[in-house]
Amino acid sequence: MKITEIVVSAGRTFNHPYEQFSNLRPQVTLKATIEGEDDPLAAAKELQGKAEALVEDHKRSMLQTLHELHHLSMAKQEVYDVERKLANLNDRLTELRKENPQLVLELGGGAS
Repeated sequence: MKITEIVVSAGRTFNHPYEQFSNLRPQVTLKATIEGEDDPLAAAKELQGKAEALVEDHKRSMLQTLHELHHLSMAKQEVYDVERKLANLNDRLTELRKENPQLVLELGGGAS
């Protein structure tokens, strides 16, 4: 029997780091043609190694991107919360100034 072609696949399943009941599965299939003096077993091992490395690199990249997106989402939510609190505090400050016109606020924020 003469082997003329090799096909290998690699895949990983891992949990989504920020969602429950969500899995991710990067996978790849590589195909190579055996030429002349190539050792089919050595070629298969080399190709499988390349497939495994590609999947691991993709997994790392996915996790990094998910981490960055999660961080951005959390920061965005915090900005929204702080802006809302600040608006509420500004409204309250305006109210206090209207109710108490005798208050004179110094530049440093203290009352005299």
